[in-house]
Amino acid sequence: MISIIVVLIFAAIIRYAVDSSKTSQKLDLLIKEVHYLKTEIKKQQRHKQQDDSKHNIDEKV
Repeated sequence: MISIIVVLIFAAIIRYAVDSSKTSQKLDLLIKEVHYLKTEIKKQQRHKQQDDSKHNIDEKV
């Protein structure tokens, strides 16, 4: 019984330490930034592919 109480207290201390360090909020911000960068890279790649296809068509003509 005492060991269960000790484990619960230990878990509460760890949970409080993680919450007070704001790591979860920082991680969420980092995930959003990575997602934004991925979408920007995809947009640039699509734009580059469109430019390359236009260039190929011009060469054939």
